[in-house]
Amino acid sequence: MQPKQLWSLLSRILSKLLGLPGILLKKFRKEGVTELDATALLELPQDVLMDIFGTLEVPDLIRAGSVCSSWYATYKCLLDLRQYKQPQTPCLFYTCESAGSNVGFLYSLKENRSYKLTLPEPPIRSRLLIGSSNGWLITADERSELHLVNPITGEQVALPSVITIEHVKPIFDASGTIHMYELSYETPPDLFDLGDLRDELYFKAFVFPDPSTTGSYIVVLIHEPYSRLSFARPGDDKWTWVGQGSMG
Repeated sequence: MQPKQLWSLLSRILSKLLGLPGILLKKFRKEGVTELDATALLELPQDVLMDIFGTLEVPDLIRAGSVCSSWYATYKCLLDLRQYKQPQTPCLFYTCESAGSNVGFLYSLKENRSYKLTLPEPPIRSRLLIGSSNGWLITADERSELHLVNPITGEQVALPSVITIEHVKPIFDASGTIHMYELSYETPPDLFDLGDLRDELYFKAFVFPDPSTTGSYIVVLIHEPYSRLSFARPGDDKWTWVGQGSMG
């Protein structure tokens, strides 16, 4: 990060921490009142840096993480512990055919610009987006399997298989490979191709912090039939169906 960019970033941080308007900090800089001791800034304790980083918008947080190895370690720790709770200006996530199947873009309303992101397989452009919350996108791939993906860090988590959702059964071909799905509930079953089930089965998904475990989360899925609820935690090998209730 260039000195001018670092100053711009620190100005926004100081403005939030001290309650000073940005224009006043610029005035200080011009008059030489503020002299940055880069070494001291880079050696701030991690707990102090985490408090500072927790005040930043996502683009500034990413920039802060690129300043040096200690700041990156703090940035990574903040995300790993899921202690980053700063309310964010909404961003728009989108893909573009010409950019490639594994590339997504995040448009920042705060900065009026887009950021290019390379994401892991399966191709993000071929996935169905069924929800976004707490920094995660919930996607269904071309086999109707669900993944969490963090577009900022590139982290991806495979969720329990679609065949563990209540009312979904696999149909095997002669070689023992799943080639269709069966969906049924108090009606004759319907058969779906691997990529078609996601359009019929999934309504919406959400990610919630798990109060019982620090840094963990619960994924809640609204799905057919009749807007049923299922949930899963990290490490679960199947979806847990909430039961007979309906979302109406």
